[in-house]
Amino acid sequence: MDGETVEMGTWIGGEADQAQWSAYVDAGEAADPEVSVSFSGPPIGDFYTKLPTVLRGSNAPCIVTLQNGQVGPYVSGLEPLEQYAEEAGVDFGDYNSAMIEQLSVDGQVYAIPYDAAPAVVYYNKEMFEAAGVPEPSIDWTTEDFLAAARATTRDGVWGFALGQGITPVTSLMSANGENYVSEDGVADLDDPNLVSRFQWYVDLATEEGVAKPLEASGGSFPDIDAFSTGQAAMSMNGLWDLPNEQEKLGEDVVGVATVPSDDGGSMGYVGGTGFAMTKSCGDKEAAFAAIKAITSAEAMQSVARSRATVVARPDSFDAWAETIGSQQTADVVRQLTENSFTTPTPSELSQLNTLITQYETNAFSGESSAQEVLQQVASALNQ
Repeated sequence: MDGETVEMGTWIGGEADQAQWSAYVDAGEAADPEVSVSFSGPPIGDFYTKLPTVLRGSNAPCIVTLQNGQVGPYVSGLEPLEQYAEEAGVDFGDYNSAMIEQLSVDGQVYAIPYDAAPAVVYYNKEMFEAAGVPEPSIDWTTEDFLAAARATTRDGVWGFALGQGITPVTSLMSANGENYVSEDGVADLDDPNLVSRFQWYVDLATEEGVAKPLEASGGSFPDIDAFSTGQAAMSMNGLWDLPNEQEKLGEDVVGVATVPSDDGGSMGYVGGTGFAMTKSCGDKEAAFAAIKAITSAEAMQSVARSRATVVARPDSFDAWAETIGSQQTADVVRQLTENSFTTPTPSELSQLNTLITQYETNAFSGESSAQEVLQQVASALNQ
């Protein structure tokens, strides 16, 4: 590469993002000294808004970062990676299979993942102890979860904090091996499992009384806000939120459990981000060499040790497990990543998530059932 610097476009919303990308780039450059990468970009909201224009421009960066579910809308400006991987000796089988699936379109891989963080249930150990509730086992069930939520709903604290959008319901479905999306990315909003899981989620507030109903004015992350401020004993989110919760509540207070399933054999809904190559890149070999270095075992083990990030390579999991310092958390994450449920991503995920967030308050207010909300969303999608 003769010292040529490859440009990477990504999102940078503050010091945390800057530190994250620096860690990956530094690790990649250490793994392959011939690699040099620079990165820049706006906050994540602006990143995706501006990306179509960036990809159409003559000065597009050679590498862009894309979250799972975000490849499809931009695929016309991306380069399929199979040929480059074969020539460079990169085996997609070395990466989390669910993430590879979610970064592919029509069987073509467009990005190589760098992290693979499953959805988990966070719980407040002190609140569980005060309520006389045992900490969740790795094979806890939906009924175990409900029992814990009922017992910890006390003294002005909710047992569970509800999150917005389709992701929480998708996580519940994945835990039970259920899927509502076809192989070509079409979401079936009449799917009976989707309707049932969504109604169960709503009923946590309206029937069980263990969660605060979602409201239109509830903020962007009501689940994170409630759990991290001690207003709820449990919440469900990606593992990326663990450092934030530990900082707010204390490492000894925050516990991590699997998303409960009906039979106790929870499967993981894994999310993450990957490095993609733009179609207009002038030196694709150099760009792929950079992606290869950043996602190599050496680089990912380095990042796992320095940032406690669950990287996308199973062969680097032990490095993360050693860093996290909790055997219980490591066991939960190993269970979910090794048993991840591969589900296609809806082609209209962003719009679907926005509409679910908009209409789901009708279910929590009692104005509509979960099925009626999904019908309202389907109608809006078809307009």
